[in-house]
Amino acid sequence: MGKLSAKDQRLLLICAVALLLFGLLHFIFFPLLDQRKRLERGIEIRKKGLVEMQAMQEQIQQFSQQSSTLEQRLAQRSEQFSLFAFLEQQSTAAGVKSNILYMRPSDPVGEGDLQQIAVEMRLQKVSLAHLVAFLERISSPKNVVELDRISIVVEGKDRESLDVVMRIITLIQAGQGGR
Repeated sequence: MGKLSAKDQRLLLICAVALLLFGLLHFIFFPLLDQRKRLERGIEIRKKGLVEMQAMQEQIQQFSQQSSTLEQRLAQRSEQFSLFAFLEQQSTAAGVKSNILYMRPSDPVGEGDLQQIAVEMRLQKVSLAHLVAFLERISSPKNVVELDRISIVVEGKDRESLDVVMRIITLIQAGQGGR
C-alpha cells in the first residue's frame, strides 16, 4: 500500500474526528444528559413526596389536637356517665319514653385507650316533632354522644306516626362500664 493522497488524508482525518465526536457524544455527553434528567426527575419526585409528607404531618397534628380535645371532653364527662341512662333521661325530657319499644346496649368495641359503645333503640308510633326534639337532645358533643344510624318508617293512614330504629354511639375510656 502506498501513501495516501492529501485529499484522502483530509477525508480520513474528517472521519476520525467525526468518529471521535460520535464517541464523545454517545459515550460521554448523552449519558451525562440522561443522568441529569434522571436526577431532576428524582428531585421532583422527592419534592412531591416532601409536600405529601408535610400535608400528612399537618393531618396528624390535627388528629392529635382533635384527640386531645376528645380526651378532654371525656375527662370532663361524669365518671358515672352511662349511655343507656343518658338516653332514658333524654327520652323522658323529649316525651318519647312511652314510645320506646326496646333499647339494646352493645359491648365496647375497639382497641387502645378509647372504646366505642352503642345502644340500638326502637321507637314506635312517635310524632315527627317528638323525634326531632329527641334527636336534638341526644346529639351531645359535650358528652361525646352521636347518632350513628337511623331508619325511619312512616306508619298509619294519617302518616303522622313514625317507627324509628336508631343506633347511638359514644366513646369511653377502656375499662369503664359506660353502658
